[in-house]
Amino acid sequence: MTSSPELASQPTASETATDAQHTQVYPNQRQAWIVVAGMAISLCILFGSILNSFGVFIPPITKTFLSTNEESANIASAFMLTMTLAMPLAGWLLDRIGPRAVMSSGAVLMGLGYFLASISQDINSITLAMAVSGAGVGASTYIPSIALVMRWIDLKHQGLALGLMLSGGSIGSMIFPMLLTHITELYNWRVAMQFIASLALLICVPILLWLARLPKQPLPSSNTHNNLQRLSGQSIGKAMRMPRYWLWVGLQILTTLSTLGIIVNVIPYLISVGYSLQEAATMFAFKSVAGLLGSFTFGILSSRWDIKPLLMIGLAIGGFGILALLLGNDPSFGFAAIVAFTVAWGATFNLVNQLSPMLMEETVGQRNFGTLLGIGNLIAGVGAAFSPKLIGYLLDTSGNYSTALMLCAACMIAALIPLAFLPKRIPISITE
Repeated sequence: MTSSPELASQPTASETATDAQHTQVYPNQRQAWIVVAGMAISLCILFGSILNSFGVFIPPITKTFLSTNEESANIASAFMLTMTLAMPLAGWLLDRIGPRAVMSSGAVLMGLGYFLASISQDINSITLAMAVSGAGVGASTYIPSIALVMRWIDLKHQGLALGLMLSGGSIGSMIFPMLLTHITELYNWRVAMQFIASLALLICVPILLWLARLPKQPLPSSNTHNNLQRLSGQSIGKAMRMPRYWLWVGLQILTTLSTLGIIVNVIPYLISVGYSLQEAATMFAFKSVAGLLGSFTFGILSSRWDIKPLLMIGLAIGGFGILALLLGNDPSFGFAAIVAFTVAWGATFNLVNQLSPMLMEETVGQRNFGTLLGIGNLIAGVGAAFSPKLIGYLLDTSGNYSTALMLCAACMIAALIPLAFLPKRIPISITE
């Protein structure tokens, strides 16, 4: 008996699942870009005034409490540790109850932590207060913001949207190091910390209460079973048994180790080679101009090129920039070397945060994306949280930054290895 052409053309269940993945309809894109803008403003304040400004606070805090470089570096390590510990919980809550309560509560914790740090009377109290702030930042910024934007923005423009969102942090890096340095010199570091706390509570919290919400219909497919609408992708257990997931985690570990080591220590390094605090903060701020241009450029390219080679190019450029910084104290090439670092590393240091989430989504789908992104960043961040402490130890023992900078460059270049073994885009099946 000859089969009917109509029956022969019916798709299989797996084909239907794959079609559902690739025919996803996204919400109103005008509203989506407003969400991107709101997240960019929050990152401008929360990231720009914290991670990119630790170097401003470390010298005066060290002087106030007569602490060692390692003790002062523990402040950044505690912040990073609690931030990364909060990420999986924030991702899990985002997947289940939505982002508004999670992200706004995190911003409140961030502001509270900075206020407590500003009134602390010893180095241990500051470290504890910054740990509170780190938990708040972990719940209000990177993981939830990325997961939120990727639910709103269509697939073709996700790289650009993430780049623009993360550019908020770059803009903050241009503004806050110099601004906080000025406040510290005019008043003191305590007033500068209270200024950050006020911005978080008075600006970020209202923005997040307004815009941190999931679209009403993120996955339509009206003729498809509800599981195909809401549970596209891998279960947590299955995803964590996938080798390519751990390659992605390895990529995150190495790049985070390198990037955090540079961010926290580049201003003290520039001071050590003869620049004033204001000059060092100004030079560091200019790397954010390069970061802004890099995020936009690579975001545009990501809508035309494959993500993997773009990220490999970016990591290579960033590693070169760190090596150039080693010549910062050379009397003939020092300034040119710092300019090369500013352009090369500044344009690419945030690229892994911009592009690697799309590699993650290609691997695990959307079903538990926030949770799995948080777990991966937790594993990477726990290791990377000790980068400032390690560099502080190397500085105390060697008396210079050369070994630490070479370690940061080596980590950036080594990140090319797990990235090279990550497979190209593969269809995401539906897990029952």
